[in-house]
Amino acid sequence: MKPSSKVIAVLLCSLLMTFCRNQETNSEMSLNEPTATLQTDICDDPDAAIECCFANMPKQLTSTMVIPDDDSKSEKLIISGTVYRKDKTPYPNVIIYAYHTDSKGEYSKKGTETGYQKWHGSHHGWCKTDKKGYYRIETIRPASYPKTTAPQHIHSAIKIPGNEPFYITDFMFKDDPNLPKNMQNKYSLQGGSGIVDVKKVGNVWMGKRDIVLN
Repeated sequence: MKPSSKVIAVLLCSLLMTFCRNQETNSEMSLNEPTATLQTDICDDPDAAIECCFANMPKQLTSTMVIPDDDSKSEKLIISGTVYRKDKTPYPNVIIYAYHTDSKGEYSKKGTETGYQKWHGSHHGWCKTDKKGYYRIETIRPASYPKTTAPQHIHSAIKIPGNEPFYITDFMFKDDPNLPKNMQNKYSLQGGSGIVDVKKVGNVWMGKRDIVLN
């Protein structure tokens, strides 16, 4: 006996409802399951490995690092010098990374920073020594941390071709009243004391720092 049209209608309705429930379940599962394409930025961490200092650097580097600043209250600063090997021969192709505070002593950000630079702020940059080991940093003079007596300083890391990167002693300034006298000849990292004797030339602070690497 053939099924009536009413029975067929009931069966079709039941099949349609089952299909809809399956589609809803699959949609919920796809929303709740972790997306395989999501990636975590391992350098977006203040305690990330030192390699992260070099993760976002430009593909092409020159011997001059330029760190822009639009604050009219900032004082321009230029530091240049030569990176040497332990035997005092010039060290070419050494990558220097530097970052520092702004004129208010803060690690200010533009909002476009990624990775380590989310923590280091917008005042950062890279350069690579030329064949004579020469480098130059054009930036602003950083301020001390707000409401502290910490010396003005520029943090810096070095990457030598074929070697693991490492930090060198901070750039500091001989005329800084917050620089403790006992720091003048004491240092624990590579690169010497890091204390730069800066002089005002026109409206720009000028200084020289030669860096000797062990």
